[in-house]
Order: sequence, then structure tokens, then C-alpha cells
Amino acid sequence: MLGTDAGGTQEIVEHNVTGLLHPIGRAGNRVLAQNLRFLLENRLAREQMGMEGRKKVQRMFLKQHMYEKFVEVLVMCMRRI
Repeated sequence: MLGTDAGGTQEIVEHNVTGLLHPIGRAGNRVLAQNLRFLLENRLAREQMGMEGRKKVQRMFLKQHMYEKFVEVLVMCMRRI
């Protein structure tokens, strides 16, 4: 996975673990090109980062986990009432 080094992207893409990050804007164009070339030339890195990314998304963003987090927020709110 490729993403910009800004905003919510960093929640999913951990540089060199689940994907590669590049700076936003024109300054990031060269780094993005380098990251693309690296992934095109390194099958093992693509596969490893893909597997790690999938695990992270499953761990953090599956419906069951989101529901659990939502319930935790509701419980905290109800305790304050």
C-alpha cells in the first residue's frame, strides 16, 4: 500500500511495515516514484507488506471490533449521565 505521510493514512500505513509513505504535494512526487519502483521490483516486500496490512485492518477495522469500540464509547457516556 502506498499513501501520503499525512492525515488518517498513517493510522493504516505503517512505513516499511504495512506499506510505504511519501510526503504530500509536489515534494512527495519523487519519493512516490521511488516507492512505486521499489514495490514493482521487490515481490517479497509487496507480499509481506500486503499481509501485514491485511492483518492490521482485520485487527483494527472489522465490524466486530468497531462494534466493540462503539459499545465502549456508549458505556463511557452512560456512566457520565
